[in-house]
Amino acid sequence: MNTRLILLTDSFPFGNKETFLETEIGFLSDAFASVHLFPLHGEGDVRPQAGNVVVHAPFLPFDPKNQKRLFIAGLCNTGPLGFALKELITKSIYTNPVHLRVWSAALLVLRAAHANRSRMKELQALIDAETVVYSYWGDKLALLMPFLKAGHQDLQRVARFHRTDLYEEFKGGYIPFRQLLLPTLSHCVFISEDGQEYMTRRYAQWIRHAHLFRLGVVDNGLNTADASSVFHLVSCSYMVPVKRISLLIEALQLIHVSLKWTHIGTGPLYETISNRSKQLPDCVTVELAGSKTNREVLNYYATTPIDLFINVSENEGVPVSIMEALSFGIPVIATDAGGTREIVDEAVGKLLPVDISADGVAQAIVSYMRQENKATIRKNARERWQERCDATRNYSEFARFLQGVTD
Repeated sequence: MNTRLILLTDSFPFGNKETFLETEIGFLSDAFASVHLFPLHGEGDVRPQAGNVVVHAPFLPFDPKNQKRLFIAGLCNTGPLGFALKELITKSIYTNPVHLRVWSAALLVLRAAHANRSRMKELQALIDAETVVYSYWGDKLALLMPFLKAGHQDLQRVARFHRTDLYEEFKGGYIPFRQLLLPTLSHCVFISEDGQEYMTRRYAQWIRHAHLFRLGVVDNGLNTADASSVFHLVSCSYMVPVKRISLLIEALQLIHVSLKWTHIGTGPLYETISNRSKQLPDCVTVELAGSKTNREVLNYYATTPIDLFINVSENEGVPVSIMEALSFGIPVIATDAGGTREIVDEAVGKLLPVDISADGVAQAIVSYMRQENKATIRKNARERWQERCDATRNYSEFARFLQGVTD
């Protein structure tokens, strides 16, 4: 067993974000003698951890979304700068306002974190010949990797890439400092085939080893559809433009058969979505369930008959919300965004074009409602989870991989 894993996070285990890590950390703590969590920032309560998991104080005493504090903390120090200025000039970042803003934000986060000398010393002191440093994301604290001074050769540096830290389209076509980060990583880990292909196609010359290790969700039982009740359609996402909940509402306006639509989640567009949903025809019953914890979402799926899950997002990695639905045997209709096609197809529901119209979404919903083989599709959905999204299998394999990288 490797002695120690250093895990760099955004805010986990503080607050309630990075919920996927709540499952993964259990497998990591079983695989390593000790796991040291180093979050970038941390607000809220600390979620309970296993006895061999050590939670270190955050690098930043504030949320980096606080631009004023980040600007001061990232500017007023002697942290790394030369590499960033070189990229600014050689890639003409200064000529594109969007790229310049993304460049500035990444640099300020890196410099502010690096300037926390006590935290850097804590981290450095933990590194020995059997230590693995693993960043849960491919940006933010991952950018500290090149600046870790190992006391031995071949320090194993691993980063996992998801969506906003992977696809450059999310950042206006540019993610900073990849030429700095990627060559220093021993292993790049991706949650989808699409993500792995995307990165290796662009940066093959800098990537030493690329691996596919999917995320996963645990078994929480089966959902039972109630054929005698009104058809129940469920969506679950943060209410932001990229999720295109407005497109779903436009589709529901075109449906003239009885159904109930439940949306789980809130966000900046809540008022807009709420107002627009009031304009839906009388045959569509609307339930805006608001924000729920992950446990509450799973309990809802376990106790509430659901006929179909839908996701019409414009961009995705591999949606955990879809994995959760599949685990309960709930069929899924989703857009072909990111790696969604790796878990959704005709066998478990339907994969829609990303540029689909509201009429196309409406037709897909009604077509599924008329399906005579719903029981088979529900069975297929559960089997798809078992094949590709089972947390026990996926995280066990990933933990074994991390154990072996120092051999």
